[in-house]
Amino acid sequence: MTNEAEVYFALYGTDFDPEEVTRRVGLEPTSIKRKGEPKTRRHSFWKISSGRVEGDIIDVYEISSALVALLAPRAAEIASTRQELALEAVLEIVLWITTDESKSTPAIGFDREVISFLHAVGATIDVDTYRNAP
Repeated sequence: MTNEAEVYFALYGTDFDPEEVTRRVGLEPTSIKRKGEPKTRRHSFWKISSGRVEGDIIDVYEISSALVALLAPRAAEIASTRQELALEAVLEIVLWITTDESKSTPAIGFDREVISFLHAVGATIDVDTYRNAP
């Protein structure tokens, strides 16, 4: 069993059209969810994801930096869209950590560019961890 991770940036809120975010931001999302759709709680989401990464070594620094490199050129549009549509912004880190003691645990941290981007767009960071049992 190995470690797995997904890092994604999302804009979410209770009453907005994710297609409007795509138009305003100028980036195609990895996925969208609309409030009220199956498996969607009380929010709509616009999300750009690293995809699920699997391996003995998971480096959140590296994954989040690559994702932010894609998003940073659109920071002004993301910030204004978040504010004008009254949305929340989050960098979500989802980790499935193996219970195999011989494997390294994920490296979790963020470089200056990631922190600067999150500040510029008014985003928070959330980390969810799960056990990947054999």
